[in-house]
Amino acid sequence: MPQEKVSHPIRKGLAALPTAVGVLSRLAAERAIQAKIDVGPILNRAGLPTTLISESNVRVSARSQILFLNMIAEVLDDNLLGFHIAQDFDIRELGSFYYVMASSEKLGDAIAREAHYSSIVNEGLRISYQRANSFTIDFEYVGVERHLDRHEMEFWITCTLRKSRFFTNRELIPAYVGFVHRHEGDLSEMERYFACSLNFGASTDRISFEPQAADLSLVTADPYLNRFLVEDYEKAIARRQLSRNPLRTRVENAITPRLPHGTVNIGNIASDLGMSPRTLSRRLAEEGLTFSTVLDELRSALAERYLQNSELSISQITWLLGYTEASSFVHAFQRWAGKSPTDARRQIRNSSASKETHNNSHP
Repeated sequence: MPQEKVSHPIRKGLAALPTAVGVLSRLAAERAIQAKIDVGPILNRAGLPTTLISESNVRVSARSQILFLNMIAEVLDDNLLGFHIAQDFDIRELGSFYYVMASSEKLGDAIAREAHYSSIVNEGLRISYQRANSFTIDFEYVGVERHLDRHEMEFWITCTLRKSRFFTNRELIPAYVGFVHRHEGDLSEMERYFACSLNFGASTDRISFEPQAADLSLVTADPYLNRFLVEDYEKAIARRQLSRNPLRTRVENAITPRLPHGTVNIGNIASDLGMSPRTLSRRLAEEGLTFSTVLDELRSALAERYLQNSELSISQITWLLGYTEASSFVHAFQRWAGKSPTDARRQIRNSSASKETHNNSHP
């Protein structure tokens, strides 16, 4: 059955994989239902099954889950949806993934479990950590375009802080928090919770603590339960064949943080991906792509998103997309959309006003 078109059409072959447990989708749906919103059509638009609301074991497309959170955030007018869900939900909803972390001996052990077993919960997310000058946890999407998301990454990083505080019974304050995406609007609520400055437009999604935090004992430790769960998870990992991150998505995710800095070229991106420019060009060609095509289509998708944010001026969007002149952006947008960015923004504003009028007339 064909899906209704969404803002960023699901590419062939990437609609179903990678998958994730449907916990976060279900939590978002429940918030919408509490607000008297019919989530059925929204689930359909995002490509999610309606059964996820009633069945706790349903797996969903990781990409569709990101799109669904974006849609729910819009209908709820909640600019901090992922952050709010991470604060409010019962973290035991994460099931055995929660318990394999909570039953560990030290915080460093708990994060190691989170990193090692995260693919079982979400195949589209890779978590890594290091213990050197700081205790750092990095988050990276696998097979999912990073530029599509904001709310889910804010959920994961907030949830990691919340679990760390709960497990240690300490009001831990991060040494650093960074998000690849940009965030306009009031961030005071997030800043109060994290108790530190938040860095948006960073090169990596990351939360860091002082190095000694990794050695903190967990008040929830249970070595017997942990041994049982680790054995179970190791068997699950052995059975799971992890898919590699598609090359196009890897290229897009490498380009996105470089765009505002004007450092996007095939040499830099190839270096970021650990290959030569010639190898990158050849491998893209094998998929029927060129580097310039990937860059152009990514800019088009980002432009659509940025224009929906009324707080961003055309000159700011020009900079965010890596153009040095506004005229270059306007010319490119005319080619993508057949209209100027100003006209496109006017249509978006008129559409939003029409929708608000309709909603107000149907309480």
